[in-house]
This record gives sequence, C-alpha cells and structure tokens, in this order.
Amino acid sequence: MRFDLSRRHLGRWAGAATLAPWLASCGGGGSGDSGVLVLPVAANAREAGYVQAIESILTAYHPPGILAGVRVAGEAPWTRAFGQADVARATPMALNSTFPVRSVTKSFTVTLLLQLVQSGQLALDHKIERYIAGVPNGSLINLADLAGNQSGLADYSMQPGFLEVFVKDTLHVWTPQELVAFSFAVKPSFLPGEQYQYSNTNTVLLGMVVETVTGQSLADALAARIFKPLGLGGTSYPSSAELPPPTPTPYAVDIVTGIADDQPLISPTSLAGSGAIASTLADLLVWGDALGRGSLLVAALQDLRKSRARDVTNGPEYDRYGLGIGQIGNWWGHTGSGVGFQIATMNLASRNATVAVMVNATPEGSRRDLNLAQELFEKLAAVVEAA
Repeated sequence: MRFDLSRRHLGRWAGAATLAPWLASCGGGGSGDSGVLVLPVAANAREAGYVQAIESILTAYHPPGILAGVRVAGEAPWTRAFGQADVARATPMALNSTFPVRSVTKSFTVTLLLQLVQSGQLALDHKIERYIAGVPNGSLINLADLAGNQSGLADYSMQPGFLEVFVKDTLHVWTPQELVAFSFAVKPSFLPGEQYQYSNTNTVLLGMVVETVTGQSLADALAARIFKPLGLGGTSYPSSAELPPPTPTPYAVDIVTGIADDQPLISPTSLAGSGAIASTLADLLVWGDALGRGSLLVAALQDLRKSRARDVTNGPEYDRYGLGIGQIGNWWGHTGSGVGFQIATMNLASRNATVAVMVNATPEGSRRDLNLAQELFEKLAAVVEAA
C-alpha cells in the first residue's frame, strides 16, 4: 500500500521541500542495534538470518529505526527493535512503540465490510449510490469494486485542491465527505471492473458505508468488531495525530547518503478509512495472522476476498490485490507507507507464519517509491521459507 503523496507531488502545489512521501538525522542513524528479544530464545541459524536481513536493510538504506517480528506456529515468537526512535535525542527504538500504520488500515476497513456481508447487512454487489449520494458512476460501482481498487474513481489524495490545504496544514481536520468530494470532481478513469487502479478514495467510501449501515462511527465499529475480539489493546482509530507513547519520530531518509530529516505529524482525518489506524508490533503480528487466515470471517468469504485478486498495475508492489488484501509471493497481507512511516504485515498459510515490520522513515532521493518495510518483509519471508 502506499499513500503516495510524495515530495515531488506536494512540491507542484506549494514547494513543500521538507515533506517526504506520506503514503508514505545524521547519516547512519539506523545502524545501531538497541533491541532485545522478547523471549530468551537460544540463537540459531534462522534467528541469525532474521538479524542479517535487518542489518542488510540498515546498511543499504539507512532508516533510523526498525521493529520486526516473526511468528511461526509451534515456535517462540521473535521480535526485536533496532536503531533509533529519535535521532537528535539518540532515543532507542522501543518494542512497544505506537506507529501510524497508514494503508494497512485498508485491510481493517474491508474486513469490517466483509463482516457486514457475513451478517447479511449488505452485499458486495450493492451499488455505492445505495449508501452514498453523488459518487460518479455510483449506479455502476459496487462495493466489491471499491474493495478491490477497481472502481475507476480518482484518488482524492492526489488532487490539487486537497494538496493545497494539506501542504499548508498537515494537522487540518477533515471529514470523509470533504475528502471524497475532491475525487467526485474528477471524471472516473475507467468503468468499474475494467482495470485495477489503487485509490485511497475507495476505502474512505467503504468506511462511510460501514457508518451508514451500522449507525456507529468507524472508530467504534472497528473497536467492537475487530480490535476487541482480537485483543488488539495497542490499536486504535485516532482522531488526533498525538498517539500513546512511545511513538517514534517520523523521518524522510536519503537512502544513498543516509541523511534523515524529521517529518511533520499529520492528522489521521486526512486518511480516514484508508489510512488512519495506529498500532504496535505485537498487535500487527496478531492482525497479520487474522487477516491472512481469515479468522474473523467464514471460509467462503476469506476465499472470495483472495479469489477476486487481480494483477497490480500501480500503487504498492503487490503481485496481486484482492478485496482489501494483497499478495506477495505466497504471502497475503497488507503494507502501508507515508510521511515518515512504513509498515508491512503478511501471513503465509502453508507455514502458519506471520511477519510484521515497522520503519520510522520513508525514502527520499532517487527511490521515493521504495517501501523499506516491504523490502525487509521479503528478506525475512525468505528466511522463514528456507527453514
């Protein structure tokens, strides 16, 4: 996933040279290893492989800090913190840190939608105009089109009107209706179902549908139907940029020079159902398992969300994307990126294994579209699969 509001896009409208990708120190800020094992597990070749994978990312890309965790059925979980939460203060990264998880939020929002399908409160073939007025092609676009990024609706977060306000005030408070209005002013780029196009508008609309159907705020619905049943005590749908401490400082890092610049906090209301959730490494491991295995859904719906997957042509570097879930190799889950934070949580059903990664940096320089968390996930996944 990527909330792709990069510096180059922001710069078109306001010359915001200090803002990094939102879907997004001194050199070498991520090279220190300040982490500890959660459980006193004896070192072995696999754990050495995990550490080597992390150190390779630190060496190649210089992110200030990393949290990483691996859970494999029948084995003690492995979680570890590396580097710094704050470079200027030389604050070590803490395992219990709260991170904005950006577009991993989409996987929660769509799971909530599928739960409402499961309970018979709505259907995936329902047209969006049934719930939200004024959507271009609203009589044609169904809820599955939105969940699978096949609606053709423009991404509100890439529209000039939105960017002009966001650049001036990253803490500006938005309503979901205000966000989608930027999209509604643009003609859809294709008819629903014809193509794949990653758009944050899709899951903002689905969050609005959830509120309409349940009569609850999206925050309350998520808490009641997902956070509490899974015991995700460190996960929330906040309305403010201030999160429970410890929270790392977000950075934009030049992956060639290692120079990192701290980034502004952003209001989660600018992301809504597409990217507002905050969580911890421990909770992301639980969520990655539940998402990949479908523990909150009946088997038929979990199979459906994966079977609807199609090849990805833009956005995050998944191989395929289903209904609020992406595939990388044989792993299923979701990634997130934007303004100083990058996240990934993925599950491998055949090994009952989950990997979660959190990085307090987004890349600058020549590779702004790189997701460091995804790069690290793939290295950790290779260690798991080789075991």
